[in-house]
Amino acid sequence: MTKQTQTTVRTGRKQVLGAVVCGVIALSLFGIAVYMAVSAVGRLGLVGNELTVRVTDCDASAPATTSRGGGHPDLDCKGFVDPTQASGGGTRRITATGFSSEPVFGAPVKVAKEPWGSWVPVDQGDWNRLGRALSPLIPLAVAGLFAKVPVAVCRGRRNSRRLLAGSLA
Repeated sequence: MTKQTQTTVRTGRKQVLGAVVCGVIALSLFGIAVYMAVSAVGRLGLVGNELTVRVTDCDASAPATTSRGGGHPDLDCKGFVDPTQASGGGTRRITATGFSSEPVFGAPVKVAKEPWGSWVPVDQGDWNRLGRALSPLIPLAVAGLFAKVPVAVCRGRRNSRRLLAGSLA
């Protein structure tokens, strides 16, 4: 007769492991929400470094395919800053990244500097601006749901210690 050994893990260890995993997921989602909020500051033109650029040429910076075969590439567009806004009165050429569609060449386009230094087009439509402003709330809400688990486990372990200490006295 062979004897099978069975390993068991205590429920407390599983609970702590689950709490750690949920905590890591919550922190990751919180980081994504912060990134989206900081990025939105640039895309909405709230930083104060907003310029008007006349686009001269654009290059695709990402492949134009998706899993279904279609899609639009991100465009990097170069252009000249309007002379009234250029520092020193000279001509200044900048590259703005993240255009979803090709702008009209020669027409003025508003761009803003993101906090990490890249130039991006400013969202123009009201729905675009609203979506950009509210988009960080989605990962933040999910992070809040994942953060409940570690908090509940910590409170439960702390309360169980109090019960044990009270029964020993």
